[in-house]
Amino acid sequence: MKTALIISAAATAFALAALVILAMSTSSQPFGTAPPAKEIFLVLDKTELYKGQRTLTYTIINNTPETIGFGEPYDIQKKQDGEWVSVEWMKDRAWILIYYNLEPGKSLSKRVELPVDIEPGDYRLVKEVDVGGEKRVLTATFTVLE
Repeated sequence: MKTALIISAAATAFALAALVILAMSTSSQPFGTAPPAKEIFLVLDKTELYKGQRTLTYTIINNTPETIGFGEPYDIQKKQDGEWVSVEWMKDRAWILIYYNLEPGKSLSKRVELPVDIEPGDYRLVKEVDVGGEKRVLTATFTVLE
């Protein structure tokens, strides 16, 4: 009985958070009017890290004439045999439910924590943004060296 109440409370909290996010992301722009993705940039403060370095910062730059939105989640993918594959340490990650609105001409930077034992190789950070009611996927690559 106690477990059922905890699950019910968690489901209710999740539903309320989703409604808050939806309300915050409502835009007066009609669907299908998203500007080209080239007007939105995902930039990393470093393109090369040495094994043992654990942090990098990404910045989303909004050069569109409208407000864009996004949440906390991002993915880290590693290039393996010519394909981009999500790394294992990102798969069970928990995210806070928050939604950012980024006005035209503005930028927002966030810090990324990488594992201490990250393997050398080519990686990319993948971030989804909402633009005019459409999802856009932004990527930025970095290399971890020996």
